[in-house]
Amino acid sequence: MTTERVYTLGLRYVAGSPFIRYLAVKRHEQAHGVGAALFVSGLPQGATEEVLKELFECFGPVSQAVLHPLKRSGIVVFGSEAGRLASLKYASRGQVLEYAGPAPRLPGGGGEEGEEGEGGEEANTPIGLKVWVAEHKAARPGNEVLQAQIDDWMDAFDEEQERRARERQAAMGEDGWTVVVRAKGRKRTREEGGVTVQTGGAASNAAAAAAAAAAAKDAKTGQLGDFYRFQRRERRRNELVELRQRFEDDRRRLAQLKATRNFKPC
Repeated sequence: MTTERVYTLGLRYVAGSPFIRYLAVKRHEQAHGVGAALFVSGLPQGATEEVLKELFECFGPVSQAVLHPLKRSGIVVFGSEAGRLASLKYASRGQVLEYAGPAPRLPGGGGEEGEEGEGGEEANTPIGLKVWVAEHKAARPGNEVLQAQIDDWMDAFDEEQERRARERQAAMGEDGWTVVVRAKGRKRTREEGGVTVQTGGAASNAAAAAAAAAAAKDAKTGQLGDFYRFQRRERRRNELVELRQRFEDDRRRLAQLKATRNFKPC
């Protein structure tokens, strides 16, 4: 069993580009032995069988070009042995093959103008790096589309919250409860779907009382009264001194009561 030699064929996919992709090519013997087959590996991402055929037609007529499932390698079948030998000779010299892209086609695949065909769609298919760029753009459609998706999600979320709120109110109404909703303005009571709903009044008064208590507490303690650590230490020390002073006063008062014999222990 002999091992076929593998050659590297340089490919410049865009005319004038400094980047060169290297393809691995070697002889390929088919089982039926019809035609001269060539194995090609290292094809650019997004390459099609039409592109593979056009790449090697410069060496001779190509009767068939087939890609493997991963589409990174394939088989090129020349109409004669001369085409395969020409491609291997070109690769053995280290020369670079330039590909200018698919040949322009008339609409309809070469027919009359105005007829639609598949040629234009294949010609616009991205290959190589453009495949990754197209996938990146498809995954990130833009701020406008993203904003529209966020708005739709928020609308659906608000509707779901409103539905749950109505279900809770209906459940409480069945049990005889009065639903109190916090709102501004005077006290109002209404019936919604058999549920008694009270807005304003007690709810707003409770909120105002809580706000007034919080404001009074802030005014009493003073602004940033306990912000620094030394302020907290001084406050605790003053409280301790005051407690000791009260204790001494109580002890003196007790001694005076004992001295006047007016003290009657329980």
